[in-house]
Amino acid sequence: MLYNMTNNSTCVEAQSLVASALTPMLILDFILGLPGNLLALWLLGFKATWKPGNIYLLNLALADVLLLIALPFHIDSVLRGGWIFGDPFCRVNFFMLSVNQSASIAFMTVLVVDRFYRIVHPHHPVCHLSVQNTVMVVCGVWVVVVTLRLPLLVTRLLRSSGNSSALLCQNIDIWTDTGAGMRVHNSLHMIEFAVAFLIVVISFVRICYHIHGNKKLRQHRRVKRTICFLLTVVIMFTFCFLPSYIIGFVAFFLGDVSSCSSYIVVGQVFSVSLCLVFLNSALDPILYILSCAHYRDTLKETCNSTGLTKYRLSVKETRSPRRF
Repeated sequence: MLYNMTNNSTCVEAQSLVASALTPMLILDFILGLPGNLLALWLLGFKATWKPGNIYLLNLALADVLLLIALPFHIDSVLRGGWIFGDPFCRVNFFMLSVNQSASIAFMTVLVVDRFYRIVHPHHPVCHLSVQNTVMVVCGVWVVVVTLRLPLLVTRLLRSSGNSSALLCQNIDIWTDTGAGMRVHNSLHMIEFAVAFLIVVISFVRICYHIHGNKKLRQHRRVKRTICFLLTVVIMFTFCFLPSYIIGFVAFFLGDVSSCSSYIVVGQVFSVSLCLVFLNSALDPILYILSCAHYRDTLKETCNSTGLTKYRLSVKETRSPRRF
């Protein structure tokens, strides 16, 4: 297995050097991501209208907050050069990271599908889901992503770092674990992303094709904002998520490596890809700005309060009663 190659101390040192270089970016991900997502949780949970799009955004913000809660422990392990919280918490921490990464991908995909039907098939039943049915969809998504991540809770994820006495959590060895549970987990992990990415790209292309010959629709403000939203999701999928799945795919089929250089390359790219996954949570407030009037207005009001800007506010939505 891949982690057996860490018996070479040079490999371990190179890995530690790269991980330490990424620490400032991980800290920046946390500082930028947590306030924006907490604001989204408050506004979408207590201020905005209860409708499908806002409910999906609320759960996307929830997934991001839970993902960012796990980030300080990852930063601590990078700074220390090892994991000090024990194997059980290593499993729980990586379980949280993996569940909420998958939930973020799932809810972004659901949002894209929702936008697709509202523009291309505005009379489809998907466009007229009740709050109760929307909540059922959301619960279904959480049940699926949590169920698919359960193997992480029953697999030892803490690994020895070779000649060093430090233990490693959340490293590339997860993708090379030969246990049946982890191989099934890794396979499904890659398949679910591939399906989600395909749906997002196809939906984006179909919407662009649909509005191409309709100048009036193409110039509509909400349609323009939707196109920006979809393009942002495609970029996030490509830049933040795709690298981690590519390196996971490579490691999954690489198995044993025969040299320290191979271990260094795979491990370094995996460290960078994890950093990009956390970066997605810091960038998701862009989606809230594009999709939620209350989020936009709150930021505009904050800027206007400084006296330096005079942004025009949107017409605020009134909170509809919860109907379950």
